[in-house]
Amino acid sequence: MKKFVLINSPLFWERTNEEEEYLSPLGLGYIATYLKKVGLEVLLLDSVKERLGVEDILKQVSEIKPEFVGINVFTQNYELVQYIIEKMSIQCECFVGGQVVKSIYETILDWKTSNKVNIIIGEGELIIPAIVLENCKEKPIEHLDNKFVYKVDMNSQYFPEDISKIYLDRSFLKDEIINNHYGEKEAAIITSRGCAYDCAFCGGARGLNKDISIRMKDVESVKHEIAEICDLYPDLKSIRILDDLFLRNETSISQAADIFQEFSQLHWRGMVHVLSLIKCLDKIQLLKNCNCKELFVGIESGSNTIRKRINKLGDISSVISVIRELLIHGIDVKGYFMYGFPDETQEDMEETYKLACELRNISEKCEGTFRPSVFQFRPYHGTRLYNEILEKGIDIPNCHYNSSYTLKGRSQFNFCSGNYSRVPDEILEEYIVKTQKIMEA
Repeated sequence: MKKFVLINSPLFWERTNEEEEYLSPLGLGYIATYLKKVGLEVLLLDSVKERLGVEDILKQVSEIKPEFVGINVFTQNYELVQYIIEKMSIQCECFVGGQVVKSIYETILDWKTSNKVNIIIGEGELIIPAIVLENCKEKPIEHLDNKFVYKVDMNSQYFPEDISKIYLDRSFLKDEIINNHYGEKEAAIITSRGCAYDCAFCGGARGLNKDISIRMKDVESVKHEIAEICDLYPDLKSIRILDDLFLRNETSISQAADIFQEFSQLHWRGMVHVLSLIKCLDKIQLLKNCNCKELFVGIESGSNTIRKRINKLGDISSVISVIRELLIHGIDVKGYFMYGFPDETQEDMEETYKLACELRNISEKCEGTFRPSVFQFRPYHGTRLYNEILEKGIDIPNCHYNSSYTLKGRSQFNFCSGNYSRVPDEILEEYIVKTQKIMEA
């Protein structure tokens, strides 16, 4: 039986022992599921979970000697993945995928390796098995020597149109259960693909991905998946929903209640956009009634000027109104903030910090708790802000770890690739750290 090793790519060159926030690589799990269905022996090597460095990965691949190797790549670890592919000592057929590939596949064509490399733009669980079996019915959109680029979009017969029928064999996600923020055992699921929003800093923005449709799992398939997870892990206490569209409108809130009322033993956490709730604040009690424990809100900035520049829909008053109602109803909120956007001033940063403080103060008077999660803006390949920076003639350096941040358990987030704001590095870093620590004040 031929072997296929799927690698959840590393974030650091060297092995690290620091405890990090972790999310299961569900996308790779789907690919593993469909490779197994066509008769391959599949191993998912999770560099993040196992805290492996690049040499650890190369050593394990060399010992396993698979016929096929697949790996995901991100803006943050592009150099590491290139090194792994180019330094691989065995002869095998390689696959490289991930959201960023659409924007960087031409540079991947220049990687130096004697191995065949298949570069996959889009979702890979259906096309990769076809390529492995040498019966792929679609030709690559481009190739150079031993490298071939395949694109899976709405015009491809390998596009997963109905994701309710896409199955995930969770046995590939070894030790997937984490202890969440509350100390509860938690598993993660995805209920949608694609995004309806067009944020200028995001690679998943609708404007960059018009060639794929937004797809939702139906209610019954979500219920079935949660029931299967509960059977696998009887002591499970929480479900985390990773996609942005589970709570997308008033109807979806009712659907969420329908789903989780069948699992009264579970809490659940998920993402929500301010605009999804601002017109149906009266539905928040319904979320509380079905055991919604915490919602994650992408606030990004407290400056309406910056929010407009990054195409973050919803004004500050809407942000405050939605989060206040969630907190009043006893639903905790994790708010994501970013500093360092192009041309951001100290005045803009101060508005963001004041907003975080205001939300903290509201939280202190409510049943729910507010907590911030703060990042330095990094330009991701292909995004609108990335292209605008290049158009200004500004070089974008590779991502590197910023040791100035000493916040525990956040090493994977403490990367930067340039400061594009109008403030010096020390001021930028000061705002990041003091906003992250706001609940300690």
